[in-house]
Amino acid sequence: MHDFDVILAGGGLANCLIADRLAGARPGLKVVVVEAGDRLGGDHTWSFHATDVTPDQDAWLRPMARAVWDGQEVRFPSYRRHLTTGYRTIVSSSLNERISAAGPHVMLSTRIARMDGNAVVLEGGREIKAPCVIDGRGLSGMPGLSIGYQKFFGLEVELEAPHGLTHPILMDTTVDQIDGYRFLYCLPYTPTSLLVEDTYYSDGPEVDADVLCRRVIAYIAAQGWNVVRVTREERGILPVVLDGSLVMVWPDDETGSAARSGMRSGLFHQTTGYSLPFAARAADRIASLGELNSESVAGALRKLAERAWERQVYFRLLNRFLFIASQGAQRRRIFERFYRLPQSLIERFYAADLKTRDKVRIVFGRPPVSLTRALSAIPPAAAAQRAQGRLPDVN
Repeated sequence: MHDFDVILAGGGLANCLIADRLAGARPGLKVVVVEAGDRLGGDHTWSFHATDVTPDQDAWLRPMARAVWDGQEVRFPSYRRHLTTGYRTIVSSSLNERISAAGPHVMLSTRIARMDGNAVVLEGGREIKAPCVIDGRGLSGMPGLSIGYQKFFGLEVELEAPHGLTHPILMDTTVDQIDGYRFLYCLPYTPTSLLVEDTYYSDGPEVDADVLCRRVIAYIAAQGWNVVRVTREERGILPVVLDGSLVMVWPDDETGSAARSGMRSGLFHQTTGYSLPFAARAADRIASLGELNSESVAGALRKLAERAWERQVYFRLLNRFLFIASQGAQRRRIFERFYRLPQSLIERFYAADLKTRDKVRIVFGRPPVSLTRALSAIPPAAAAQRAQGRLPDVN
């Protein structure tokens, strides 16, 4: 006897998108989302380029978006560039509202003691059963992988006067280069409100929130913006995979276990950290399955993850290029050179869908560091010595 048809362990982005897709495709299913926090989605911002997803997926996701833009900008010391690629942002509050309206049963402030492919045991001993259990509780670490870190701290602020931005600034690198490759990321939600994040591609995971907060405030002041109030803050750490394989994230020997979703399944862009496009594809795939059980979902998502890791071999090379073969200001020059490439190539890069000619074009000519040095940057023996796949809790 089952209590539900599907149990979604964790109420983050991936499982919320699965719940929403299932509500639309199979409205008769009994779905429950079990979340340890006090609301779905936590307190996060997820962005994506319009070209990262299919037109149908974009149409599905747009109603969840807090903001939709028809372009974006990057800034480097030697130039600025406007790109016409669309950009969208979903925030936790809008995701929470959407899933609440979709109708799955939701259990908040509920911790999980253990689970398998047929049941979840909650702290306190209650057991709930379903033929399909999907674990989307995120990653706490990736033992064996060699990784760098993308870490960030941001403030969402209300300003005294309009900021003048009409499009997001994905990278403002005209700031001091500290702790690796550093840039500011700005999302203008309204004429007088925006999110400003200080972002680093760093060798280590350490985050001093007080220091980063002061840097964000200093950047805001340098733009001539006067803050009326801070409405929220956000911080996080994302993995940048330099070397390793999927089995280090999702072991082969999980027969009888819950299926995996989201970051826990290894579905993310290994250079940028973007995960929403992968989560949308996974939700679509699950909704299309004939029979929903832990084994069928695990098999389908495992194939998606294997394909994603195979397609991102080149991205892991580029990550070694960035983290191992370059030092100091060279890291900024790598991105400065990259953003001079054709917009269509940049779009395919973010979509993790590079063509062979794109891969050649990215490293062709005179890149800031030696390709030979990048290729030999991490011999297998060194991978286990670098970072050990640590992803500390920054909440």
